[in-house]
Amino acid sequence: MTSLLFGFLTAVGFGAGDFFGGLASRRLPVLTAALYSQFFAAIFLFLIALLWGGPVGGGDLLWSAAAGIMGGLAIVRYYRGLACGIMGWVAALVGMLSALVPFVVGVGLGERPTLLAAFGVFTVVGSLIFVTRKRGQKLRSMPVKGLADSLFAGVCFGFSFIFLGQSEAENPLWPVSVLLAASILPVLFSQLRSRLFPRLCISSLAPLFAAGLGQGFGFLAFALAVRDGLVSVVSVAGALSPLLTALLARCFLSEILSRRQTIGLVVAMAGIVLLVLGS
Repeated sequence: MTSLLFGFLTAVGFGAGDFFGGLASRRLPVLTAALYSQFFAAIFLFLIALLWGGPVGGGDLLWSAAAGIMGGLAIVRYYRGLACGIMGWVAALVGMLSALVPFVVGVGLGERPTLLAAFGVFTVVGSLIFVTRKRGQKLRSMPVKGLADSLFAGVCFGFSFIFLGQSEAENPLWPVSVLLAASILPVLFSQLRSRLFPRLCISSLAPLFAAGLGQGFGFLAFALAVRDGLVSVVSVAGALSPLLTALLARCFLSEILSRRQTIGLVVAMAGIVLLVLGS
């Protein structure tokens, strides 16, 4: 039960990070916002790790670096998919794959979630189709445009969770710090290729820092969750982040939830109940 709680806190961190990252992206290009938010998160956690990080093995840091590289690649392709494809479909497909890939790999490596928990997994994943749907968007077949980027990003996010789950460090501060630092590299490379370096305004600092803090908190919660829980189940709980993003937008930006999004929230809640009962 504790691991599942940390799994839900993972969703809280990522959902809040996406919300504040979206606010920052109203003033900056999304890739630039991602670069700065990851940088702020890495610096913040590095300073905390210097004080309370504790001992960590070289293997744990290598797994964390690999997770960061995969996460950075996922961010680049995810934003490219959002730019060229239908956003609702891209977000839904990436969310589903980021949950299903760890689930399939975890089961393949010998994890055995209960039947009730497995049913909850697929209920939660299915809810993402509705939660990520914006008002006025029609539910139609997935367009080819943006499909490759969505598939690539979703798989990379999934393996980022898997690699982080391989770390056996008792204190996750150093592994997560290394993950965030490594995730900067693919984003920075893409930013350099674009040759666009917009000026960072002071009004963007607060949402950028909050976005980075949310991402860092999400990875910390996930690292704590997989110490005692199944990656196949915890990763799905963490994939509920669009739910929190939608709720934050409703509370603070007065965005009205569509009927499909409301249905998605109800379905997601039902999936959460099944996960809890099956754990």
